[in-house]
Amino acid sequence: MSTSRITKRVGVFGGTFDPIHNGHLAVALAVRDELDLDQVLFVVTSDQWLRDKPPVASASDRLRMVELAVSGVPSFSASDIDIRREGSTYTVDTLNDLRAELGELATLFLIVGSDSALSMDRWKDGDRIPALATIVAVGRPGQNLQIHALDASHPAIGAKYIQGPMIDISATRVRGLLSDNRVVGDLISAPVAEFIEKQGIYG
Repeated sequence: MSTSRITKRVGVFGGTFDPIHNGHLAVALAVRDELDLDQVLFVVTSDQWLRDKPPVASASDRLRMVELAVSGVPSFSASDIDIRREGSTYTVDTLNDLRAELGELATLFLIVGSDSALSMDRWKDGDRIPALATIVAVGRPGQNLQIHALDASHPAIGAKYIQGPMIDISATRVRGLLSDNRVVGDLISAPVAEFIEKQGIYG
């Protein structure tokens, strides 16, 4: 990656990360390499965003797990920008706050799953998102975003489509294995596994 660019290309990968697993990292790596990003921010959502079904782990524990998972990975870092904001979390607010924090020399790339991209017309102020960030839709091998089928006014009409890695991991599955005291193998990184055991999360 070039270090001489004035404009910094920043990927924004938001999620609950309850817990962060190797599937998350694989997707971020694929996007980083495909789009030649200088940085990928793993934005951890706050506790308030889904009141009827809150994350199992606290925001501080989820942030720490992300910090451990991305430690040592070039250009990866954790962001608490949504945790610091009070109230519900919306992508448009995240992007506005990151724009203010990073400055105009940062070009933002919002990393979402292809299904999420298709539903973006139902997001809060979804029509404002393309002006704040380039939308990057990540799909499984064999998937197609079907951009040609979207209405011209759909926020994801100009999205970049990237085929992600075929990795069958979900946070729900990881939590289930951990709660049953079963081996998670290489589903999560060793530092994250050690932190979960030490803190007694998901037990």
